[in-house]
Amino acid sequence: MSAFRKWRFAILIGSGLVAAGVLVYFSNAHVGTEKTQGAIGKRDVYRDGQVNSSDVATPGAAPVAMAAILQSSDFKSLANNEAFQALLNDESFKSLRKDDLFAQLLSDVSFREMVKNDAFANLLKSDLFQRALAAMKQQDLKKKTAAQDVYFKALEQDANYQQLRADKTFQDLMSNQVFLRMARDSSFRGLLASAHFNQLMKEEAFSHLVSQASFRQELLNRSAAELHAEMINR
Repeated sequence: MSAFRKWRFAILIGSGLVAAGVLVYFSNAHVGTEKTQGAIGKRDVYRDGQVNSSDVATPGAAPVAMAAILQSSDFKSLANNEAFQALLNDESFKSLRKDDLFAQLLSDVSFREMVKNDAFANLLKSDLFQRALAAMKQQDLKKKTAAQDVYFKALEQDANYQQLRADKTFQDLMSNQVFLRMARDSSFRGLLASAHFNQLMKEEAFSHLVSQASFRQELLNRSAAELHAEMINR
């Protein structure tokens, strides 16, 4: 019996040691796996959050939207456009570039469509129409002044005005408060009457570009020299 007891204690002690060893082994393996996975996970998250230097806009660089415009065929087609060059050097245009109302008008579909209209272009050359626009009262632009009424009555004999007065786009423009306010500006009226502005507005490339806010911002905020440089470099 004593021998059996000795062997029983030895077996129990040995089994306990084996079990403890197994437990320690699997515990270490589990911790090691978690640490390994955690390290990999952190590296993945950090890599996703990294920003490449090529993606960061440097000071003075064009925004993404404008960068796409500068690469477009529409912009490239303006490089040798004489009407566009004339516009950039036009004194009336230069005086209007910082006017927010002018920027709003360029974004207005009725204005862009009307400027393309030959009858409207011819009407703008009319001294009577120019005077009618200049007579607009800023206090109440929806009501015609007495002088303005006289001018428009006289314009009823003008073939271009007769053609336009029933045109919905013309009516929309003549009720546009931004246009009526701008019409009191001699620089604006001078620009509208210029041949290069009318020609340029008929160019599909320019019309498409000027309908985009990014291009309007660059057109009105950058110098002619800067835009020339962009066109040459593109």
